[in-house]
Amino acid sequence: MKKKYTLTVANSQIDIVTEENKETIDSIVGIVDRKIREVYLHSKGECSRTNAAILVCLDYCAEKMDMQKALKNANAQIDRLTSLNELAEKEKAALEREIEALRATINANAAPKAVKKAPVEQIAFDDINIEEASADDEIAPIIAEEPPVLVEALTPPSEASEEDKPHVKLKKKKVRAMFDNIAFDDI
Repeated sequence: MKKKYTLTVANSQIDIVTEENKETIDSIVGIVDRKIREVYLHSKGECSRTNAAILVCLDYCAEKMDMQKALKNANAQIDRLTSLNELAEKEKAALEREIEALRATINANAAPKAVKKAPVEQIAFDDINIEEASADDEIAPIIAEEPPVLVEALTPPSEASEEDKPHVKLKKKKVRAMFDNIAFDDI
């Protein structure tokens, strides 16, 4: 609904009719009045209030035109990006269809086949010759040595029978130097 307002701008009263509310009108009048006073004061009396109002009006019109150009450029950019987005969406859909076709081809070609197990090489641990270190070896005296490590069978325990289980022979290692009488036996 339109309302009538009496405004005072640059010491001039003006009656206007508008649909805007009072707060919006007051804020616009405040901005314009302040700008006219600035132009008038900076001109040091060389410019009348009417001329100052005209200059402010021209300034705001120029600013409005710049904003319209910027808006037009922004809308053109939005249109360009929208069309690029549509092209990208189409390309994405085509690539998704291609991926699905490739997956279907791979799944069709990857039918379950019998997997052949490679024969596990059996090592007879009785054939491995593990010698005991003699005290006459010319090895630097060893203060502490790690205990021997058991070698695990290559066949899994579920498949190995009692005959297939490896027989592990471990070295007896003697610690030399001041511990000559102590020997590490099978652990």
